[in-house]
Amino acid sequence: MFDPGTGQSRVLVIEDSKVDQLVYRRTLHEFDLEFADSGESGLERIAAERFDLVVLDFHLPRLNGDEVLARIKGGSDPELPVVMVTGGGNENVAVEMLKRGASDYVTKDDLHTPRVASAVRGALERHRLDLARRRAEDELRRRKDELETALRKLQEAQAHLVQSEKMASLGQLVAGVAHEINNPLSYVTNNLAVLDRDVGLVVKMMAAYRDHLGPALPESIAEAERDCDLDYTLSNLDRLIASTRQGLRRVGEIVAGLRDFSRLDEAEQKMIDPNDPVRTTVEMVRFHVRHREIKLEVDLAPLPQACCNPGQLNQVLLNLLMNAIQAVGPGASIAVRTRLEPDGSAFRYEVVDDGPGIPESVLGKIFDPFFTTKPQGVGTGLGLWITYNIVQEHGGWIEVQTAQGTGTTFVVTLPIRAYAAECS
Repeated sequence: MFDPGTGQSRVLVIEDSKVDQLVYRRTLHEFDLEFADSGESGLERIAAERFDLVVLDFHLPRLNGDEVLARIKGGSDPELPVVMVTGGGNENVAVEMLKRGASDYVTKDDLHTPRVASAVRGALERHRLDLARRRAEDELRRRKDELETALRKLQEAQAHLVQSEKMASLGQLVAGVAHEINNPLSYVTNNLAVLDRDVGLVVKMMAAYRDHLGPALPESIAEAERDCDLDYTLSNLDRLIASTRQGLRRVGEIVAGLRDFSRLDEAEQKMIDPNDPVRTTVEMVRFHVRHREIKLEVDLAPLPQACCNPGQLNQVLLNLLMNAIQAVGPGASIAVRTRLEPDGSAFRYEVVDDGPGIPESVLGKIFDPFFTTKPQGVGTGLGLWITYNIVQEHGGWIEVQTAQGTGTTFVVTLPIRAYAAECS
C-alpha cells in the first residue's frame, strides 16, 4: 500500500532466486519492496497485507506463476496490478498472462535495465487512473440517480399541485353552479307550495258553485266546462302538483350532491358516514351510466362513523368509477360496495366491473404518475396515482384483482380510528 510517510508505493516481489532479488532491490529502489520466495508465501502475504502492485516470476517451485496469478485475480483483491516476469523469448506466455489479467510483463533479460521500473510505474499509473475513472463513474451514477429521483419527485409534486388547483377550481365552480340553481329552485318550490294551497281552495270553490247552481248552470259555462274537460282537469291537478314536487325534490338532491362534491378542495378531516361519499359520487356519474346503458349496482353495508376527508374520498371513488365506466362497453355491469372488516378496525370500498380486465404487462404501472393506456388527450395518467396517494394519506391501502376477460375489482381499505384524534 502506498506509504504517505515515504511517498513510495509498496511492491511485493514474488521471486525464489536470491540473486534476482538483489537485482530487484537495485532496479526498483524507488519503491518500498517486500519479497516472497514462493507462490504460497506470496499469496499468504497478499491475503494478510495491502500492496500496490505485485511483481510475479512465472517460473516458481511447486505453485507456478500462472496459478498464482489466477488466485490473485480470483481472490479478495482482483484489481491488484500484477507485472509478470517471464523467461527470455517466451512472448506467447506473456501474451497469455496479459489475457488472464496481468497488467504488463518483462523478461528476465530486462531485469538489469530500466524496463522493469518503467513497467511497474506504468502499471501503477494505469491502475491509479482506472480507480479514478471508476470513482468518477460511480459518482456520476450516484448524481444521475439523485437527479432522476429529484426530477421524479418534482414531477409528482407538480402533478399533485396542478391536480389540487384543478380540484379547487372545480370545487368552486360546482359550488357556484349549485348555488345558482338552488336560488331559483327555492323560489319554484315555495311557489309550488302556495300554488298547491290556492288551487285546492279554487277547486273547493268551483265545487261549491256547481253544487249550488246544479241544473241551472248557464249553458255558456257548461260549454266551457266541456271544452276544458273540467272534471278530468280537476281530478288531475293533485297528480300534476305531486309529480312536479317530486321533480323538484330530484333537482334538490342533485344540487345537494353538487354541493357535497364541491368539497373536493376541502382539507379538513371530519367524522362522516363512509357511505355518504358513495351516494354523492354515484349521483355524479348517473348521466354517464344511463348514457352507456350500464347496470350500476350499489350495495352499502351499515358502517360506523370514520374520520376521513370527504372531498378526497369523493375524488377516489369518482376516479375508480369513471375508470370502470370507460373500461366497459354498453350494457355492462358495475357494482359499488362497502363492507366492514370482521374485526371492525377498517372498512372497504369495492368497485367491480365486468370489463376486459387489465393486461398483466401494464398492471405494475397503473399507479405510476402520467401512465395511461387511454388515447392522447383523453387521460392524464394522474387519476389512479392521486387515488393511491389519497388512500396512503388516510393510512389505508388499495388492491387490484383483475384478469383479462373477467373484469377488474379495486378494493380500497381505510382504517376507522387511524386519525380519530384529528376529528375530536
